[in-house]
Amino acid sequence: MQKLGNNLPTKFNLIVNSNNFLIQRANINDAPILAGLIGQLLLDFNVNGGTNFNIDLNLLTLNSRALLQRENFGGFIALETNTNEPIGAITISLASAIYNGGDFGVITEFYVKDDYRSKGLGKILIKTALDFARSQNWNIVEVGAPNKSEWPRTIEFYKQNGFLEKGPKLRIHLD
Repeated sequence: MQKLGNNLPTKFNLIVNSNNFLIQRANINDAPILAGLIGQLLLDFNVNGGTNFNIDLNLLTLNSRALLQRENFGGFIALETNTNEPIGAITISLASAIYNGGDFGVITEFYVKDDYRSKGLGKILIKTALDFARSQNWNIVEVGAPNKSEWPRTIEFYKQNGFLEKGPKLRIHLD
């Protein structure tokens, strides 16, 4: 069983306890745990969404380590309190846009293991990310949601947690 690191590098050292879950801000020592959860998220997209993400855990771990060192990036891991098993994660990062009035937050990854869905963990992770955004003085948080027709429960979940639909996002890889 892996334990989360205790030396958090920023002023926002959050630990949230609920009856069944512990949410803690990850640090660079937790990068393999965070990377494993994000790898599971990508696998879900590949299996259920028809995407073709390359899931390289070594690369995900390196990326996690680099991002977790940034003040304006929050990576949070959920643990099951009885077993200390990692069961979910959320990441949020700085973005800037004129239309949003400057700096704002973007939830970049969000994952809860199947057995823990619809048990309140997602709501706690969203609240954690929004609290982090407030600590950064961001007044807006966005999330890129999957295709509404393929993932209607996901869209409904975000709406139930206060998010409004603002259209799809697209992306391009620059080589």
